[in-house]
Amino acid sequence: MANNLKTTKYYEEFLRYASMSAWQHNNCNLGEVPYSETPFNDDLIKNVYLYDVCERKYAGFTQLLLDIFYSVDNHPYSPKMDETRRARVESFDTTFWGLEEFLFVFFVHRLTGSGINYASLNTGYHNSVLLHFTNCNSIDEMVDVIRDFKGPKFTSVGYQIAPFPKPQGDYKLGGDYFMCEILPDLVSKLAGFLENGIKKDFRTIMRWLEAYNKNKKMRVFWFQYAAVLADIADFFPRFLDTKSHFFYGKNAIECLKYLAERPSGLSEIEFLDKITDKIYEDIGAVPYNSEDIACDFIRWVENYINPKGDYSHLNLDLVWSSHNIIDHPFGRQKPMLELGLIKTFNGYGHPSDDKILRDNGLTIESYKDMVKTFS
Repeated sequence: MANNLKTTKYYEEFLRYASMSAWQHNNCNLGEVPYSETPFNDDLIKNVYLYDVCERKYAGFTQLLLDIFYSVDNHPYSPKMDETRRARVESFDTTFWGLEEFLFVFFVHRLTGSGINYASLNTGYHNSVLLHFTNCNSIDEMVDVIRDFKGPKFTSVGYQIAPFPKPQGDYKLGGDYFMCEILPDLVSKLAGFLENGIKKDFRTIMRWLEAYNKNKKMRVFWFQYAAVLADIADFFPRFLDTKSHFFYGKNAIECLKYLAERPSGLSEIEFLDKITDKIYEDIGAVPYNSEDIACDFIRWVENYINPKGDYSHLNLDLVWSSHNIIDHPFGRQKPMLELGLIKTFNGYGHPSDDKILRDNGLTIESYKDMVKTFS
């Protein structure tokens, strides 16, 4: 179906970014080409291993689930697997796991932070309790691990922890209480819902999860539940219409609104759906994947680098993306440095939103005028 949205200069850059990302996805992420040999004049994607995914299944926040779900022989990273990863994959025995056990693991992974730490090249394993499920044959045994585990099992480094209910009984953390006392019942009922009848779309399943939480008088964990639904699409697509419309997090909404002009009469969700439909028409990315591409795209436009850990050696005054939107007012931008709005980005961290502008008493409009005059 033709999509008559009026796109912007951001959309052209989005398509170019998606093409570069897809190349890195196939040749660097899944392949063995060194990132430094990426055939694009883009220092950011050559130096930061964040912009190399066009399917969220292969992003850093899903790496541990891949290690659990696949054996060494059928693992998508088998050809380039080092001994550490091989040993980790071999340590998991899922012989006795069914849909409920995998659903439980998906929820725990997303509720505890997906093992994410964007300062690490080998992201996806940070503070993860899933690493201690290796000998578990049932949800009851996983619950025992969670209840007795003394080490860190939550991470908010680049992630968002769910607003858990208050702990009850002997539990000290709301997350432990939810995962041990409520989650087993949730996944049991959800498995029955998924297995009953035809494939469901993303939003139908989310409505079921919303009703479950509200019935328990809990807040709905939209962000984390959406990530679980994407996991179901990745690992159990027979239960879910993977081409159906997904959900939009804060970063994705910010990005998608840049890509096209909103026609009068369209609600925000209709507008966002229409944009993702166009993306699917143009590059073949289904909505739950294009949402993740959008999140990475806006990071790329804003030159995101976590200046710590494995990236602490990078000179933040020299490593830039190749985007052509020279007046973009947010994040870390070369014109901000050239205009003297900041002496150096080194030691500053990554400035969020319009922080550099606010530090200089500038509005978005006045900054864009400065860039236009300077250029």
